[in-house]
Amino acid sequence: MNESTAPTRTNRAAGDSPLAGEAHGPAGHGTLVETFARAVARDGSGNAVVTEEESLSYQQLDSWSRALGAALRARGVRHGDRVALRMSPGAEAIAAMLAILRIGACYVPLDIRNPPARNSFIVEDSQAVALVGTSDGCAEEHDLLLVDEDRVAELREDRTAPGTAGTPSSPADTAYVVYTSGTTGPPKGVPIHHGAVTALLAGATEKFSFSAGERWLLFHSIAFDVSVWEIWGAFHTSGSLVIIPYWTTRSPDSCLRAVRDRGISVLTQTPTAFGTFSTSALRADVDLPELRYVVFAGEKLVPSSLLPWVQRFGLDRPALVNMYGITETTVHSTFHELSREDINETTSVIGRVLPGFDHRVITPEGREAAVGEQGELWLAGPQVSHGYLNRPELNAERFRVMRSPHDGGEHRYYRSGDVVSPRGDGGLVYHGREDLQIKLRGHRIELTDIEAAVRSHDSVTDAVVWVREYGPEDSRLVCAYTSEGNVPTRTLRDHVKKYLPSYMWPASYRRMSEFPRTLNGKLDRDTVIHRWENEKESENE
Repeated sequence: MNESTAPTRTNRAAGDSPLAGEAHGPAGHGTLVETFARAVARDGSGNAVVTEEESLSYQQLDSWSRALGAALRARGVRHGDRVALRMSPGAEAIAAMLAILRIGACYVPLDIRNPPARNSFIVEDSQAVALVGTSDGCAEEHDLLLVDEDRVAELREDRTAPGTAGTPSSPADTAYVVYTSGTTGPPKGVPIHHGAVTALLAGATEKFSFSAGERWLLFHSIAFDVSVWEIWGAFHTSGSLVIIPYWTTRSPDSCLRAVRDRGISVLTQTPTAFGTFSTSALRADVDLPELRYVVFAGEKLVPSSLLPWVQRFGLDRPALVNMYGITETTVHSTFHELSREDINETTSVIGRVLPGFDHRVITPEGREAAVGEQGELWLAGPQVSHGYLNRPELNAERFRVMRSPHDGGEHRYYRSGDVVSPRGDGGLVYHGREDLQIKLRGHRIELTDIEAAVRSHDSVTDAVVWVREYGPEDSRLVCAYTSEGNVPTRTLRDHVKKYLPSYMWPASYRRMSEFPRTLNGKLDRDTVIHRWENEKESENE
């Protein structure tokens, strides 16, 4: 697109506003731009972003993002537009993110490691009008306005750019659209409004004892919504966002050194990623005196897997916090600080919902679950998304207006698809995805329960269980696992028999050297299963 040409506009897609005819929760606690402005006012000279090359103060980042925002407006980007953001994590990406938000637009993050076809789909589906960063061909394919990384860097030193103009964002305006990969179908765009993120930050502040100047590690891709927690958690606490290279996040030893040497105080990890980090920390026998919180997100946490870490580091510093959450409800929805009692259990307690949430646990029969009874978790409140982009049928299925059993009012709930059970103390226990519940020979089986039993063996580090079809009417449970050293199959069979009834015993076990992970650090179940099948085929040749 010619630089002087304004971006082509299309009709706004579904998801920009609350679903038709449905009320939504309170707008939240202001906007992200206001959150950042408060941090600038509190300590403009403090470090906002710290990379391996430099430190950038809040005032410097503020000026840079204002100049870039003005440049975007001059190129035709307007309030409500969607702007694709394809950049490696770094000061430039954070400045671009802020600039986009300043002018009332929203950012659509593209992971630089995504295949071009996926990024092309996201750009088209989101109706983005511009791309900031490096194009992999999608900007040219879709005739987007392109602001490349060189131009972003130039604007850092621009002292002549006017202040950002235009209509400021409101709490109900979309801040970002992140795309999730469902188990079936194409990726789904989830727009999250400013008020949802500020409500998350306000709710978390009531649960954590954050101090001014916390040092948050940006461990995750900006295309993964956990990065929203890391970035805005840092700015909300007037802290520093510490950014390390991608390869460092993928090397447990390198990541450990970064956490120690950079004085990281808040570290957010999937349980899978933390498992390798913990192994490195225990092997190196290092002290991490600055680390105050380890926050678990993105996967089911099996607390007993943390026992070696707790024996070395305890539970006070760092505190270990399990936060269940989903993209559609803005990263985190619950809070549970792990206790000594939790560490001895395989049960995954996710605790109480964050302030502002209303929740229901609905059984398959459609009634409220009693204490200890399993059901699907439904969530309502200011953190709930306004709905998927361009998915009216899915929106009607997943977002429902219902009367709350707690306050009698009507709320707009999101059906999470996650199975939980209420506890007597008001907290929740997480069991797994509904799609990981199967029926085999008349028995309803939760695959994650079997995985937890296998993981409880001292030498096993992870496990994946699924149903494999061996032939017509011949379905069997199989288990792939990783371990420290070889664990004989007979040993695993005997171990599992102590915890599970016979209809939940895997028929076959196979050790793998490691489990593949997605770009977001989550366990890639589909690839584990694919590897099993390929190995099986080669064995039969």
